[in-house]
Amino acid sequence: MRYLVTGAQGFVGRYFVAATLADDPEAEVLGIGRSPRRDEVFTHNVRFGATSVPAPLPVSLREAAVDKRYRYEAIDICDGHSLVHFMLEFRPELVVHLASGLRDDDNAHLMKTNLIGTITLIEAIAELGPTVRMSVLGSTGGVYGAPERIPIQESALCRPVDAYSTSKLVSEHASRIVAERYGVPVLWARLFNLVGPGQDERHVCGRFAAQAAAIARGVAEPVVEAGNLDSTRDFVDVRDVASALGRLAHSGVAGEAYNVSSGVEVAIGDVLASTLRAAGIEGSVSIARAAPRVNDIARHTGDPSKITSLGYTPRYTLAKSIGDVVGYYMTEAAAAVS
Repeated sequence: MRYLVTGAQGFVGRYFVAATLADDPEAEVLGIGRSPRRDEVFTHNVRFGATSVPAPLPVSLREAAVDKRYRYEAIDICDGHSLVHFMLEFRPELVVHLASGLRDDDNAHLMKTNLIGTITLIEAIAELGPTVRMSVLGSTGGVYGAPERIPIQESALCRPVDAYSTSKLVSEHASRIVAERYGVPVLWARLFNLVGPGQDERHVCGRFAAQAAAIARGVAEPVVEAGNLDSTRDFVDVRDVASALGRLAHSGVAGEAYNVSSGVEVAIGDVLASTLRAAGIEGSVSIARAAPRVNDIARHTGDPSKITSLGYTPRYTLAKSIGDVVGYYMTEAAAAVS
């Protein structure tokens, strides 16, 4: 099976490529992204104490990056000509679209990458004819905004409260229209709050783990900065997300949206407590409370029953995921700084 993965050097992209190569001995993967090829580090930085370094790849991801069945090309997702060229050469059967602007990026970049890039990709897929069996388009649970009911089902009203989630919802609507016009099979994976080794510290689990590990190693004062600890979120391990994306690519229904979530509502304060326990510093730090984010949502948890009906089963508990993130900072990140 031939897979095209956009955003292949991003956090989710790296884990999906690694899982695909490990699970399918016959898989061939063409990864694309806007950054030059890097086989040792992610494209973002992480902090250990006062030092910021390129985020090192965990061992399993480094092995996947140099697998002979994996090829990477630096391509702007908005460059339709280059997309068509490489896709006609590679002839992918499954497409997993993870190239994306990130939360806190400026609005122009978000709309260009998340909207125009997605439309450009679908138009390129249309050039291939019926070769592509399914295209899984990465979206976010943030499209729902502040929900009326918990857990959130895919049929819930979408009222995003930030520019990132808005750009994803606009992308969903536009890609549906373009895909129907060209007869391209697509579905949408709405990813909830990610957790996993190597994640960008824009994610709360990575942010807490970076601070906790630095304190545990004695390179930072015993103070953790945190925002609203009372709000709740739905955390899903990136390795489970990789499995879910593969399941959707093979078994999902075109035209449908799927929550990729745990279905477990967890308070941010409990995430912090679990992080401090994993680092062995529970009870020995103080908490500096920062102002909450604008439009902070009080409760947010997705109903995963639609994707679990396809046979998807998550493997990682939140405690295991947090422990692995803390371990990543104490080993890979610490080694990169020294």
